[in-house]
Amino acid sequence: MGVEVKGVDKLVQQLERKFGATKMREIEDDALNNGADLIVKSLKHNFESFKDTGASIDEIVKTKPYSKGSSYARAIMIKWEGPMNRKNIIHLNEHGYTRDGKKYTPRGFGVIAKTLNAGEFAYRETIMKSLRSRM
Repeated sequence: MGVEVKGVDKLVQQLERKFGATKMREIEDDALNNGADLIVKSLKHNFESFKDTGASIDEIVKTKPYSKGSSYARAIMIKWEGPMNRKNIIHLNEHGYTRDGKKYTPRGFGVIAKTLNAGEFAYRETIMKSLRSRM
């Protein structure tokens, strides 16, 4: 089931006429950074429950806002980067793994998905609040 939203292009054009394209991008990026900071903070908090060395928590980073697809869609990626290469273990931790025919579910099983689901409302609220304060 899909949803089609009409008039988004027209709305974006009107906002860019009012504020200017550069100012709109600045406002969007600020809102995205605030939302991403909220999610990163939640992830770090939820990773505390099963931390061993803390490397998975230390290597959580967010990218700078970048254009995704069309000209007005912006995004920030949250990923794991660092000397301990936790990115290789995060996938196994999130989805579990099978060894010798037996399924293993680590202590941190599904923590990222649970954090994203739990933080969805707060993320949207943060984005809307940030956008409203700048307009």
